[in-house]
Amino acid sequence: MKKLVILAFAALCASTAGATELKDISATDIQAFNLALPAPAIQKTDETAPKCNFVSGEITKLHLLAQTGKSVLFTYAKTEAEFNEFVAMWTPILAKFNIKVAATEYKNGFGTLKYEAPGGLVLRDFMAEKLHYNALDAAEMKKLQHDLIEPLEQAGMEPVASFNIKHEILRPTFNIYYLTRPEEDQAGERQLRHLMNGDDIDYDLLTGAVTLVKKDTSFSMVYIGRELGFKSRVSATLEGATMKLEDFKKYLIEQKKELVASRVFKLDEPFTVGQTTYNYAANIYFFQ
Repeated sequence: MKKLVILAFAALCASTAGATELKDISATDIQAFNLALPAPAIQKTDETAPKCNFVSGEITKLHLLAQTGKSVLFTYAKTEAEFNEFVAMWTPILAKFNIKVAATEYKNGFGTLKYEAPGGLVLRDFMAEKLHYNALDAAEMKKLQHDLIEPLEQAGMEPVASFNIKHEILRPTFNIYYLTRPEEDQAGERQLRHLMNGDDIDYDLLTGAVTLVKKDTSFSMVYIGRELGFKSRVSATLEGATMKLEDFKKYLIEQKKELVASRVFKLDEPFTVGQTTYNYAANIYFFQ
């Protein structure tokens, strides 16, 4: 398979000049899987500087691209040999972070790797494909990767791996794997997330409810927190928009969902459908 380069300190980190030793990956693992060790570490005195102590490299085979479940990594592999390749790649990566492989299973093209992480933490992943960046500019992608990973470190959500993904079915992109505290419902977990629902985002309303990571565009936001939901309601009158907002608040209570913030406002450009001209709208944010 294509060589996977392991960099404990990713080159994308502007504040980092070296890499730390892969303490949990043995010489046997390196020899068997053709991993390359990074350069020796350079000691840093700034405690607030990004650690960037994650695994990085390039993935060109989709069966090596792990997806995350509750406490499991899974993949779609055509053969058991492909799944074994997946396990061989991910076992030393997990070991670097003291994450133990508990069990593996392959059946009908679907492979799972169950794991146990210290403190009961779980792995989650974030795919950058839907963000707005120049996919042909490697430097821009590296900067974006750094802009997303550094806030995870600052939030205490340790980055485990981040891979550049090159495959014909995707535009050039990357993903990030990190650790977080599990919840019964993943919507309630503190995760790195993307909000993009077609309308401009009321960034000021969300301050304090979630941690803003990146204002991707006026209508696209990356954040850390619980899963946000968004709905918009329109009306011909201010009274009608306010009533629709109150009705939706009641619906949220019935569905046991938490209101985050809302705003009723006059549309800059009213629009007409049939016999009705809509002049007002209500934007509503809530936790799923």
